[in-house]
Amino acid sequence: MGDDGIGVYVAGKLKEYIKKVGQRSKEDKNRGDRVMMVAINCGTTPENYMSIIRKSRPGRLIVVDAADMGLSPGSCRIVPPEKVGVMCISTHNMPLSLFKSYVDQFCQDIVLVGVQPKRMDFDVTLSSAVRGGGDQIVKLIIEKRLSEIEVLKE
Repeated sequence: MGDDGIGVYVAGKLKEYIKKVGQRSKEDKNRGDRVMMVAINCGTTPENYMSIIRKSRPGRLIVVDAADMGLSPGSCRIVPPEKVGVMCISTHNMPLSLFKSYVDQFCQDIVLVGVQPKRMDFDVTLSSAVRGGGDQIVKLIIEKRLSEIEVLKE
């Protein structure tokens, strides 16, 4: 569905990165930190992956999805928990608010990154604006600078 595929795109890019550099960077190995990055393409059914989350109990779970926030296409925002239930976010079978309430008990921190779509048409690829937003998110995740993304205010 066009720009609704942003989560799939970001997961794919992160999988490429993980395959290229392995689970840990040299910097992390030298410090002895336990760092593990896993990218899962959940498509439209993140609820099918709850058992993986329950078993691994990640310190931080990052969910990237298209969200109509009234911004210019490709704009990214951290969506605060209180806004998850009231926003028009993607085309999932289970509302992300319900998904979040379930995985909250297994994760120390859940971050929802919304990307403003340009179009949500069937059988089209990502718009260049949304692809650019996804590339920026991938870079910030890899560089551990996700906090640089602005929090959605309204």
